[in-house]
Amino acid sequence: MPDTYPAPLSPMRILEDRVLQLETMLAGLDDKQSDLRAEVRTEIAALRSEIKALAKAMETSNSQINGKLDRLFGARSVVTALITLGTSIAGTGLVHLVVSIGN
Repeated sequence: MPDTYPAPLSPMRILEDRVLQLETMLAGLDDKQSDLRAEVRTEIAALRSEIKALAKAMETSNSQINGKLDRLFGARSVVTALITLGTSIAGTGLVHLVVSIGN
């Protein structure tokens, strides 16, 4: 039987899980524990802002990677076009040479 390991959780998923735990705990607190409620609300707000910052960083990274891929595919297209042009010119020259020798 193969060993199975749980996939590592992404940092965003870990933060979302922590927010859910805190929100659940906050719902269980009564009004007598207002200091604790305020502290939990502050921590939830901090975690949510951290999640937003992480999402923005991921979006920036994805756009940078996509830009690099676009440039790579563009360069690949140019190289392919140059190879096609070169083989076309070489093929035309070879046909001209064969026709010239044949005459």
